[in-house]
Parts: sequence; C-alpha cells; structure tokens
Amino acid sequence: MVSDTVVVGVLTFMGTGLATGAGLWQWQRAQAREARANFRAQRVEALREVWEALSELEAAQRTSMRHRDPAIATDAHSRLTQVNLLLLRRSPFLRPDEQEWAQAFAQHVAEIDTLVRAGLQDSTPDDDWWATTRPIPPSSHVAARAAHELGLLRTKLGGRYAAVVRGDGD
Repeated sequence: MVSDTVVVGVLTFMGTGLATGAGLWQWQRAQAREARANFRAQRVEALREVWEALSELEAAQRTSMRHRDPAIATDAHSRLTQVNLLLLRRSPFLRPDEQEWAQAFAQHVAEIDTLVRAGLQDSTPDDDWWATTRPIPPSSHVAARAAHELGLLRTKLGGRYAAVVRGDGD
C-alpha cells in the first residue's frame, strides 16, 4: 500500500494547487475590475471632452453671428475641425449612437451657421433667433428645423453624459 507520507504529500500538493488556482482566479478578477474602472473613467472623460467641445462650438457660433468678418467664419471652421478630430480620437470610448449624435450636433451647428451667414450677406436680419436660446418651431424654415434638431441632440447627449457621470449607464 501507499505509505502515509506519500498520501500526505499528494494531498499537500493538491491543496497548494487549489490555493494557487483560487489566488490566480481572484487576481484575474481584480485585474478585470480595475480595467473596467479605468475604461469607465476614460469614458466619462471622453464624454466630458466631447460635451465641452460641442458646447464651445455652439457658443462660438452663436456669438459670432453678429460679425461679418471672414476671419471669424474661418475660426468657426477651425473649431468644427477640432471637434471632428476630437470625435475621432475619443471614438473608442463613445458608443455608436453617441458618436452619431455628436457628429449630427456639429453638422447642425455648421448648417445653421452657413444658412444664417448667407442670410446676413443678403441683408436679411433674421438671425436674432440663433443668437438667443429661445426655442423655434421646427417648421418655420430650414435653419430653424436644424436648430430644433440641435436642441434634441443636446438633450440626448446631455442626458447620456449625466447618466454616465452618475454611474447609471456605461
């Protein structure tokens, strides 16, 4: 028969193997939890950056409507390019719907800017609605429809950003 020393050795080896396996499993779970927490922090930061960039783009467009200086229009185009580059850079941390909303938001700001500036060149002073935050019925004209869509996108993105910061959603 097998001696007691061999049995004790085998049981000790099995116990050591089980303890090592359990420790490795716990270590892997801790690593995965840390990676998820790191990704979530980067996601919150990416959403914050996108939200601030879009808000700054919209604010700059709204305040620049009073000026007919082409340099201001060039600056607005530069801001739009920066927002698009930010969206590309931070895309790994944004969901597809968030990217779509952010791109549509920037597109609507550019569209409104183009339409209002065309109206300024035609000397039609109908740009006051864009310089304010007053809601416009979506059926009044093309720029107002874009402004209405912009408001809806702002609500969607703002709601998602707030939910992620609160921890309600990934």
